[in-house]
Amino acid sequence: MQWEKEHPEIMKATANFVRYFQNAPDSIVAVAGKANTLEAKIAWVLFGSCLSQEIPLSLLQKVLNALFQKFPSEALWSFPLPTEASILETVRSAKGTFDWPVEESVPGIFWSVGNFVRRRTPLAGWASSTSYKGILRDLGEIFFMGKAAYRPKAIWATSRLFSPAPRGLGISRLAISGDIIPVPFAFEVRSWIGLVGMGKEVGYAEMDEAHKRKLNLSICKALSPKDPRMASHAFQFFEEPMEDGRSFSKYLREIFVQENYR
Repeated sequence: MQWEKEHPEIMKATANFVRYFQNAPDSIVAVAGKANTLEAKIAWVLFGSCLSQEIPLSLLQKVLNALFQKFPSEALWSFPLPTEASILETVRSAKGTFDWPVEESVPGIFWSVGNFVRRRTPLAGWASSTSYKGILRDLGEIFFMGKAAYRPKAIWATSRLFSPAPRGLGISRLAISGDIIPVPFAFEVRSWIGLVGMGKEVGYAEMDEAHKRKLNLSICKALSPKDPRMASHAFQFFEEPMEDGRSFSKYLREIFVQENYR
């Protein structure tokens, strides 16, 4: 992209940011990894991926960890199922005063993932031997996983299942002809595009979703040519503090101001 050549400082800073966070443990995988079986780890990755909406990453990990401590491992799908009140009490205690629109849906998501596990067990066999299209189709059975043509939560869930640790569970897949596993895109990629100004130059707001995803992929490839998933993974930490205590988002704003107003 021509924009990359015109803004080398921003690209250099962003590449450094990607390197800083590319091997940071995924927050959902970190909680799921506490489970005592691969079956439970997969289930908790699916559950956590459904919850990843309109909540800061660090707070999501806190909520998911509280739920795991209250209902560990196989308790996600084993009978007797926890009550709505007990699930909501755990969520509210963990998130504090944060206004989370998904909060009231957590019990339904919990029970839906449990129902999925009971139908699809053993999950390791399902994940390793089902075509990618089949996995996306099956994940549509889970409440809040999404059913649209493009489903970012489902794509993120599969990335967490198949990526190597600490970004994922590292589940091996059988070679299936025609399988194309897409790169997941953290929502923060869009924030980056808007923040640095590229969005206005290329008319990002008016692009259809297919062209937006194509641009997202080109950015991830530019920042991490060997594995664009590393760049996408790193962007999840866009608002998380780095070594000096500032988030990369704040740091990038400072660079952008210096570039444009010096």
